[in-house]
Amino acid sequence: MATQAQAAGLPAETAAWKSRAVAGLLVVQIIVGFEFFWTVLVKIVRGGFVSGLAADLHDRVQAAPGWYRSLADSVIIPNASLFGYLIVIGELFVGVTLIATAIVWLVRWESLSPAARRVLVGLIVLAAAAALAMNLNYHIANGATNPWQLPAGVFDEGVDINTVFTFIDATIIVVMAGVLLSLRGKVAAGAGGTPEV
Repeated sequence: MATQAQAAGLPAETAAWKSRAVAGLLVVQIIVGFEFFWTVLVKIVRGGFVSGLAADLHDRVQAAPGWYRSLADSVIIPNASLFGYLIVIGELFVGVTLIATAIVWLVRWESLSPAARRVLVGLIVLAAAAALAMNLNYHIANGATNPWQLPAGVFDEGVDINTVFTFIDATIIVVMAGVLLSLRGKVAAGAGGTPEV
């Protein structure tokens, strides 16, 4: 990847730093994808997720904000089977997409056409946005403390894992949206679609 940045006229030190930063973000992306993939794999292998979602949500949302409890009671719980299948499909999409796109980027970026690069980065943004939506939903449903609030007790989590993943998802979205805009700009300028990363 350093050659991409050098070809864009960046100094070698800057090119190497940006390549390592993108590679690091892609490794984090694989970790997020793995978490989603592992979670959905447990739901599929163990079974009972779709059929047990209504009862689990009924108990889980008791600590959630009132507006969310109302939404869960009137929309989600009565349609728990539909939402259960949507969760499984969504988590599977996010997990597989985040893992596969990161691996393709790390292994085959140089050989991808400009159009394929834009599709790859677009898929990353889409999967990260879906991950952000699900993690934010899980955070609210669990009634977790917001990151700017102190937990109720000294043994409570300061920041729950869904909040951490929400911020990671947002970072992936922002960085990859920038890459996507860079790719589109280079294509529009006739430069071949290599982002300056």
